[in-house]
Amino acid sequence: MSAYVYGNVLVMAALIALHPDELRGPTGVLYLLGVGVSTFVAHTVGEAVGLRVREGRSLDTTAVRREIRNALPIVTTAGAPIAMLLLAWTDLVDADVVLVLALGLVDVRLALLGSVVAWVSGERSSTRVFLAGFVLAVVAAATAVLKWQLTH
Repeated sequence: MSAYVYGNVLVMAALIALHPDELRGPTGVLYLLGVGVSTFVAHTVGEAVGLRVREGRSLDTTAVRREIRNALPIVTTAGAPIAMLLLAWTDLVDADVVLVLALGLVDVRLALLGSVVAWVSGERSSTRVFLAGFVLAVVAAATAVLKWQLTH
């Protein structure tokens, strides 16, 4: 879950940093791809180091594979918006529209996180779970704006 939330926040910050003109060529797609790949690698390395420190032993291939698998939500977080940015690059959809839709997609993914977790766990989602997801989406959006403001 941490990779999912972290990845969504950083992808959202990257989308906020993009201008629609940058979507009419490869810049937007490459930028988001770079954010997705670098976040995936950073998260995997960070979690592997944390595991090694917590357990006090060398990492084996099973542990490394587990950390890679746990970081995969970052790839899915970047993948859908990248596909959307390709629509703007190929002029199939207006770049302004694509940017708004990509940001909305990432925010909806965060808002539905609690309901998805409940469903995967075999539990019934509730209004409280949905509201918690909505609050998470608002907090994540504010965090993404903060990151964008501090880094651009």
